[in-house]
Formats: sequence, C-alpha cells, structure tokens
Amino acid sequence: MKQLATLTCVLASIFLLSISCISAGKVEYDWNLEYKKVNPDGLHERRVISINDQWPPAPVKLSVNDTLVIHIRNRLNEPTVIHAHGINQNNGSNIYDGAGMVTQCPIPSNYNFTYEFPVTQAGTFWIHSHFKVQYMDGLRVPLIVYDPNEPFEYDEDEIITVSDWYHEDSYTNLEQYMNEDNLDGVEPIPQSGLINDHANATFNFKPGKMYRLRIINMSGIATFGVSIDGHEMDVIEVDGVRTKTRHVRSVYMAAGQRVSVLVKTKDNTGKNYRLHANMAPVMFDYIPDDLQMNIEAPIYYDKEKPFAPRDDPSLKKGDYDDAFTPPLIEAPALKADRQINFTIDFMENTDGLNHGVINGIPYLTPLVPSLHTLLSIGEYANNTAVYGPQSITHMFELNQVIELVINNLDDGPHPFHLHGHAFQVIARGSGIYSNQSIDVPRNPTYRDTIGVPSEGYVVIRFRADNPGVWFFHCHVDWHLPAGLAATFITAPELAQETMTLPQEWIDMCIAAGQPGTGNAAGKDGLDLEGAPSGIRPIQDNFMLGAIIATLIGISTVIWHVWVDPGTDDDENYEDDQIKMDTQPLLQGQQE
Repeated sequence: MKQLATLTCVLASIFLLSISCISAGKVEYDWNLEYKKVNPDGLHERRVISINDQWPPAPVKLSVNDTLVIHIRNRLNEPTVIHAHGINQNNGSNIYDGAGMVTQCPIPSNYNFTYEFPVTQAGTFWIHSHFKVQYMDGLRVPLIVYDPNEPFEYDEDEIITVSDWYHEDSYTNLEQYMNEDNLDGVEPIPQSGLINDHANATFNFKPGKMYRLRIINMSGIATFGVSIDGHEMDVIEVDGVRTKTRHVRSVYMAAGQRVSVLVKTKDNTGKNYRLHANMAPVMFDYIPDDLQMNIEAPIYYDKEKPFAPRDDPSLKKGDYDDAFTPPLIEAPALKADRQINFTIDFMENTDGLNHGVINGIPYLTPLVPSLHTLLSIGEYANNTAVYGPQSITHMFELNQVIELVINNLDDGPHPFHLHGHAFQVIARGSGIYSNQSIDVPRNPTYRDTIGVPSEGYVVIRFRADNPGVWFFHCHVDWHLPAGLAATFITAPELAQETMTLPQEWIDMCIAAGQPGTGNAAGKDGLDLEGAPSGIRPIQDNFMLGAIIATLIGISTVIWHVWVDPGTDDDENYEDDQIKMDTQPLLQGQQE
C-alpha cells in the first residue's frame, strides 16, 4: 500500500486516529487479483480469488475525508468489479460505485482499472465483487474508515468477519441453482461457516480494557447471531451510522450488515471465553447432517487458564432488533412525498427457471450499464424505457422523499441493500402492508441493509439527494442473478450536467465485447430491439401475486390522502425539521 497522506495522517491511522489528520490525504492500494488454493475450514481445498497472493486479504483502512484509490490488475480468467458496500458515493462519484452493468462494465480478464473516490463517511464497511456471485469466491475485504472525532471511547479496535463457506466455486453452484431441475429454488447450502475467513480464528483480550468489535457479515446467504460467553455488548454503530448505546447479549446480522459493539473485558485473566457465530436455520431450505451451524472462536486472556462454561443460549435471544436501533444524532421520520410498492416472490418463469420477481418482473441485466445509458442517451435520460424492459427502473426527483414498501410473499427472509443512500426503517411486521396504521418511530434507525421477514413487510424512507443510478437488491447473493433487484435513478438531467462518461470506461465495455453507450440495447433513443426481455412468471403461478400487487396498487391511490400516522397533534414537526439535512449523521459526526 502506498500512502500519500501526511505523516500525521499515517500516525493517526496506526494509533486508531487518536490524533487528528492535518489534512485529507490519498490512500492507494495496488491489487493484483489472482487465483490461489486455500483450505480455510480444514475440510476441503479450493480455488479462491486472492489479492497480491494473499487470502484472506488485508483490510482496507483510511481516515474520513481521505480519497481511496485502488488499482485493479485483473489476472483472473473472468471479469470482475468491486463495490464499496455502504459508501454512498455522494460526491459525484456514482461512476465508481462498482455495480456490474449498473454503473460500469466489468473489468475484463488481463485488464487494468483504477477506482478513485473521496470517502466522507466514518464507520464499518466492506468491499466485495459485484459481478454475478463472485464475492463468494473470496473477493471480499473489510473497509474501515476512522474518525479523529470519535465520540465513543475505547482502548482497542478489532475487526471480526463472519461468513458462510462453499467447497464448490460460485459458478458451479449458480449453475445448479439456476437450473430447470431446481424449480423449487433451493439455494446452495454452504459446507461450513468461518470467523475472519478461518475455522481456527483466535482472539486475545487484555484485562480491564474497552474493545470496539467491528462485526461484518460477508456471507452469500447466511444470517448469524454473534455473542461472547460471559460478556455483554453495547451497540454503537449499524451500517456505518452511529447509534445510541444499546445494551445487548448478542447481535443478529443478515448478509451485508455491519454492527460495532463495545465490550468491557474482565479485570482478571483467570478464565478464557468463546466467541459464538451461529448460523440461523431460517435461511436454509434444509440443513445437512454434517453442517456445523454453531461456529466458535476462542478468546484468550491467558492460554494457560481454563475456559468458562458456555452461556445458556436463551440468554442471548430477542434483545437486539436490526430494524430498531436509533441513531446517535436524532432525526425525525422523513415526511414521504411518494410511495412505491414492491411485492417480491419467487416463481417459475417462461424460461423454465425459478426467478425472483418484483411486482411480477425478474430483473434482467441490460446490454449497456444503466449509468452509461444515462450519460450517453441525451434527452431520453428521464424516460425509464431506455434503461430496459426488465431493469425495473424508477425515476426520482432531486430531494424527493421516497417511501418504499416491500411486501415479501416468499417463505424466506430477504436482506435488501440500497446503494448510494442510508434509509430510515419506518416499520416491519408480518403479513401484507397496505397503509395500515403503524407507530412511526420518532428517531428511526438509519442503515443501508435491512432484513425483510418471510411473508412479512418492511417500510423504509430515504431522501433521493444523490443524483445518478443506484442499485437496490437482495443481498442473498444467489438471488441477484435470479432477478431480485431494481434500478433507482435520481435527477438524471442534473447527473448529466455534473458527471461525464470517460472514454476509458466505454473502451472497457468494448474490450469485453459489449456496447458502452446507448440505451439498454446499445442503440439510440427508444429503439430497444435486442434489449434483454421476455422472461415473465408463468401466468397460473403468478395469479396470486398479481392480485396482491393490484390490491397494493389500489392502496397507493388511497395513500395520496393518507396522513402520516407517526405525526399527531401533540408531536407535529415543522417541515424544515422533517426535511433536515441528515448528512452529518451519515458522516458519523457529532452535532
């Protein structure tokens, strides 16, 4: 790594930013992506994607307001692309968001490419491939952004990743998943679970210290419950947003989510303890007899001393809810300008495969990245048609507050992630949501990934204040190629004025054998012949979902005269309060 920041910034990074950086710097990484054979669970050796011949790769670390530069040299025999998960790219850097065929063409084999963007958010994030299901082959890295003005005090800072692990490569598993013989849509079941990408991870605690544990779920599908025997935790951050301190015994994390907790260590070294990362059975259609669901890692105070007994599991249930952890900087619920309803399900489609559908349509990847289309299509940029018949595109006005209702008809939960924004979690429950009365939180959770319960709903709100093209998708990685995704576009004319499409980006598409400009078919205007289309649910199977979607659509009309139930006569907020600038909250700064 080449750090071009000042010596002060370097020292601050080394000492957990106990001193402030004099000025923002540039932090550079050179990444050679190559294959490597590893055996992290001790059960099976397989090929992974390494960075500079290292796996697991070292975390990316920088300071808030630094510029991150990553030089990619793709020495794989397949395309790739990387996404900084949770970094909003709200400085006109939408083009570096790294969602394959959404903001850019994937980087071809034996091709070099550089990502460069400022990072204005402090907190816990991660970088992962956003090409097909590739990150399950190991291309996933913690991304930590330190802040010299951190309001929480602690002595040590520790990164803990939890993840599922497959013995087959992701493409082999994907072929078995998206197959005519798998019409029930049974997702591949992992062969094991890992802590810090290893079956034999260990931790060393010093007595009488306060530890910040940055826990990242880098799984393809698994949800984890994380706890430590004999220790309690205080939640202080979710998905890069600082929270009010919440005392818990465990945290429950879906794929893509991050949580920071403070843990006070024991005052003596008389016993050692265990860190638990238990996979939730709800995410799997079946559980093989040889799958170890409960993963452990020892925490040593003194390796010569015995281990304390394991905690009673009942002590660790139900005290943490990822939908309701209020942010440190209070922000009242946004007042919605527009409501959008998504009904999600899995169904057999006309191509003979089981697809995820949103309002009866599976997402199909366009031939041209949607951001390329926006920046090259001219006056048609505000017409959703040019982004493709099955890109599930929604257009937003600048600063419009969107209320997104997600009704899940599927019998499995789905963690949904929004690029470019953090959102407020307004409500979550069982059954179908159709504008029934709910208790709107006074200080709702802000985060970027939220679990939608099986046969339940989630209501979120966000301000469309980030011009460009943003992906919204399920973070069960199998479900993205299956079609559970949508495209959000904000202020396309403004995006055209403030962003340009570099020729090198177009050239990279051409090098991959794809058009780099034009509409979803690579053509001008509204000529969409050849754009991916025509895959829809078989009508008989889709009928129930269509009826429900229709009812929800009718409820949208009613919504236009609906009064936000979270506001009553005694608790009215002024418009300027409701539409307050929440950027300091997202940056993790104190008021």
